[in-house]
Amino acid sequence: MLRLNHVSYNAISDIMHLIFPQSKSTVFRGFNHAMYNTEVPPLEDVLIVHYDEQFPKEGRSQKYRLTLLDAKTKRPLADELFDQKDPETIKQFLFANFDTSKPIFIVTDFYASYPSILKEVFGDNLIHQYCLLHLNKLIVNDFPRNTTIAQELVKYKLLNIFYNREKEIEMLRKLELEEMDIIQNEDAYKSWIKKAKKDFYQFVHDMKLSRRRKKANLEINSLEKTEKNFNELMDNINSFDTKTKNRLKMINKSWMNLTVFHYLEGAPATNNAIENYYSTSLKTHRKKQFRTEGGILNQIKLSSMKRAGMFEGPKPTLLEMFRLFRPFEIS
Repeated sequence: MLRLNHVSYNAISDIMHLIFPQSKSTVFRGFNHAMYNTEVPPLEDVLIVHYDEQFPKEGRSQKYRLTLLDAKTKRPLADELFDQKDPETIKQFLFANFDTSKPIFIVTDFYASYPSILKEVFGDNLIHQYCLLHLNKLIVNDFPRNTTIAQELVKYKLLNIFYNREKEIEMLRKLELEEMDIIQNEDAYKSWIKKAKKDFYQFVHDMKLSRRRKKANLEINSLEKTEKNFNELMDNINSFDTKTKNRLKMINKSWMNLTVFHYLEGAPATNNAIENYYSTSLKTHRKKQFRTEGGILNQIKLSSMKRAGMFEGPKPTLLEMFRLFRPFEIS
């Protein structure tokens, strides 16, 4: 139970010392032995879905689009428009589309009401995962636009909890040493920080392009690596500013909802699938263009028809058919 809640081996050793003295290595060996000999029954028939919301406008009236997407097929299970998005509306939407007596794994963003809404609807059948990319956005927004290298390093250490950002951290550590030597010289620092951050962002961009060429995603850390990175930050929590402290406390409080995907094979850690669905079915620039609810629904349906391959290209003309068939053509 202590390891499930990412308590370090040193801390477990200290706790055990109060009951029955155990060294860190003894605790480590005992934990690994227990894990090796424990068989976890497979979670069968768990429906894995994404849930998200979009906010198109009908003229000047705000509409709320609630969507459920099957994680395996990437097809919508439900996609409806509502006049409001209060907890009761969300609950009724979920009740109408699921057998709540069966287990479900659902990925959402960090909207404050989701945990209580989902718990009320699904009870003990719920496995709730927070989107890790939404967490990354929250982390980035905690920092000012014009960061120092030291602040950028703290930011990437937070991003490194769940995703592998070791190369970025390695470069930032080298730059931080330079920053410490030059930061007192204001004029020199202004030109230096501008170039240093430009070089760093280019480095990040080049790695992103490299992943795209390889059709690879940003690597997600293993659960063990995630725990290690998080514990290192928590051990030094008092050295950080208030926003960073609060973000670490928030991650600590939401730990199971951020890591539960590790325990179910094939479970997603992000809501990328539904974000992609939104971007193709109702593009951002179109969300404010519709005058009626029918216009919004028709645009969503047209996109669904296109994905299903229901639109054929124009049929060939008689002249084009004739050009394809020339039995007496002399070459």
